[in-house]
Amino acid sequence: MQESARDLDELDLALINALQIAPRGSWRLIGDVLEVDPVTVARRWERLSRKGLAWVTAYGSSSLMRSMSFALVAVTCAADHVWSVAEALLDDPHAVTIAHTVGTCDLLVTVWTPDLPTHSRYLLGRLNRLPGVITCRTSVASDMFIEGSRWRLHALAPAQRARLAPATAAGHIPDILRPEDRELVVALSTDGRASYKDLASLTGASASTVRRRLDRLVDSKALALRCEVARSVSGQPVSATLWIEVTGLDLRDAAARLAQLPQARMCAAVVGGSDLALTVWVRSVEELQPLEMEIRHRIPGVAVTERTLTLRHLKLMGRVLCDDGRAERVVPLDIWRDPAPLGGRAYPEGWSSPIPRGVAQEVTAGNGRPRPLARSRRG
Repeated sequence: MQESARDLDELDLALINALQIAPRGSWRLIGDVLEVDPVTVARRWERLSRKGLAWVTAYGSSSLMRSMSFALVAVTCAADHVWSVAEALLDDPHAVTIAHTVGTCDLLVTVWTPDLPTHSRYLLGRLNRLPGVITCRTSVASDMFIEGSRWRLHALAPAQRARLAPATAAGHIPDILRPEDRELVVALSTDGRASYKDLASLTGASASTVRRRLDRLVDSKALALRCEVARSVSGQPVSATLWIEVTGLDLRDAAARLAQLPQARMCAAVVGGSDLALTVWVRSVEELQPLEMEIRHRIPGVAVTERTLTLRHLKLMGRVLCDDGRAERVVPLDIWRDPAPLGGRAYPEGWSSPIPRGVAQEVTAGNGRPRPLARSRRG
């Protein structure tokens, strides 16, 4: 049975909001802020994560995105191949997000690679060659103004948010990550709250080394830690991407003002068509048109030229999702992985992993391998 925001009580929502602000905050700190016993909040989180209703992931920050290739690929498919194309992409680490959409495309795929040549190799050798793919229109992000790690539920009071907010760091943001840091980021992408001991086991480093590396990545703001919530319980279950042109206004100023919208999840300057791509979460489809009118009123000089409505997210930043948006399993965000030469096999069998301990374990097959995603009746 599909859950809704009404199935989460105030403590659940406050806990998720707290972890959005402090994704690796201790249960003692979070318990103090919420005025609840640390054991209680830990148990609450275990339940939320086990049901796939909320999870913590990690990836390179928006500053690193600027030095890599982060793109929205609008894929048009033959009518009877939409599901097969989406299913084929689910286990690709470079296809970090996959949305079944209506509007200008059938699938909107977020493709993240370390550089443009790798992006080309992925498109030419993988995505474009899938049976049923008709066209792929790529919009590469040239700047990122807001992304999902900064979206909030707003379930906490200002004083509570202030206690959880990390101190502003002034460290140098690297243009690229060192190989050992990449291993740590990939490990954190499966469970952003993994212990230092577990991360040490996954990376082969000592727990003290892992702690030092992680502290450096966080202090330099090279790492984005993100507490995500299933859209069905977020109170804003409808997602859409708006393609925007800007005239007579500084692009960065327009983007900064769009990023301040409470509905904004992602806002990026893009090359390959429109000037900006804006992803929003709203309470209903009916809210989209008033939102567009509000944008035009508040920011003269911007025009929405295209809009893409998400029917369903099949994958969201590495999490493969059920029909209702709950996390079912995770594909590690190893975006540095070579997608293989043209004509070669892009990824080995079984690349995806089960959700980390305590997350949606009921959807994992008895042999320890994740069950195949159930075929949808939609698309």
